Amino acid sequence: MRSCRGVGASLSAEAVAQWEKEHLALLAQIAPASFEVQHYAAMAELRKKDG
Repeated sequence: MRSCRGVGASLSAEAVAQWEKEHLALLAQIAPASFEVQHYAAMAELRKKDG
C-alpha cells in the first residue's frame, strides 16, 4: 500500500512512520491473520516515431 499510493515518496519520514502505525492498526481490526494478495502487472513497450 505504501509504494502503490506514493506514500513513501510524498511524505516525510515521520509522516510515513505515523501512516504505517495507523495502517497496521487498521489491518489488525479488519483483515484476517493470513490472506493472499492478488497482484496485477502491466507493461507497455513504447517507441519513438521517426521524423
